Amino acid sequence: MEQIEIKITAAGKLKLELTAFPALTSEHRLVRKGLIILKQYLPSLTNYIAKQRIMGRMPACQIVVKTPAGIESDQVRRLLEFWLRRKKNRRLLYVVMELILMPFSAFIALLPGPNVVFYLLFVLFYFHLKTFISLRKIDISRLDMTLETI
Repeated sequence: MEQIEIKITAAGKLKLELTAFPALTSEHRLVRKGLIILKQYLPSLTNYIAKQRIMGRMPACQIVVKTPAGIESDQVRRLLEFWLRRKKNRRLLYVVMELILMPFSAFIALLPGPNVVFYLLFVLFYFHLKTFISLRKIDISRLDMTLETI
């Protein structure tokens, strides 16, 4: 079972941050080589895609929430619910924006070479859509969460 670590900071108001999550992997040899090359040249993109992937698979993961002292589990669940709702709404906005921008990448296809802009938009669209669909289905009460105080 994969493990996710979420940290709650109490600087003014409570803020959630996804701090530890599994990296992208694949069983296929060619995809694994592609991920190694991508990690070498664009590590921030691979981290972003890994975050999107793990947010979509949250119900199947062990979630460890690190909290400051004095925060109860009910409050943590409410914070997590609000955080996930915000993430879901933002992913919907990303999906709509990417759908609007994809047809305009056809103009870039007129240039010689591969249409990298379309490929990048499509990969982001795919992961944002999968994350949005998964976030819609998450029931906070059924998540496997453990609380740790900092």
